[in-house]
Amino acid sequence: MTTLQQSTLLEVLKKKMRSMKEELEVAKEAAEEAQARLQEEIRRREESESEVAALNRRIQLLEEDLERSEERLKIATAKLEEASQAADESERIRKALENRTNMEDDRISLLETQLGQARLIAEESDKKYEEMARRIAMLEADLERAEERASLGESKIVDLEEELRVVGNNMKSLEVCEEKVGHAKRRSVRY
Repeated sequence: MTTLQQSTLLEVLKKKMRSMKEELEVAKEAAEEAQARLQEEIRRREESESEVAALNRRIQLLEEDLERSEERLKIATAKLEEASQAADESERIRKALENRTNMEDDRISLLETQLGQARLIAEESDKKYEEMARRIAMLEADLERAEERASLGESKIVDLEEELRVVGNNMKSLEVCEEKVGHAKRRSVRY
């Protein structure tokens, strides 16, 4: 093997090592990106969970408000019965309470509509949570594959370094043999 062939072989091995190191860097960057995406998905999931909790609290408050409204409506009805003894006074009170009742009915309708919307939002949040959980599982699988590729790349680098060391030793041995052959030829020429 000539020095030119040896240097070419050495250059090829160096290029392979550089290529493997670049692949390792790409795999590490992909793993870091996957980790960042995982963190973002976790953050989004936590935000969705807090939104669901807030909506549940709002539903509870709306239900409590509805109960209070119903209690007020009962009180208003009792007052209407007491006030019905006086004809003029009862008519005025009756109209006022009817208006108030209509407003409460409107408010109850509005609250029922909001409750329906809150339930839809909660269902959408559950769907988003399931989608996020699926995405997280996919990202974890991607991360695991990237880590396996990185590990494989590192083992290939170690193998290439070992081959390079063996080739270097072989080159040294060849140089020593060439020197011996050169000395032997010079001696045979002298005699």
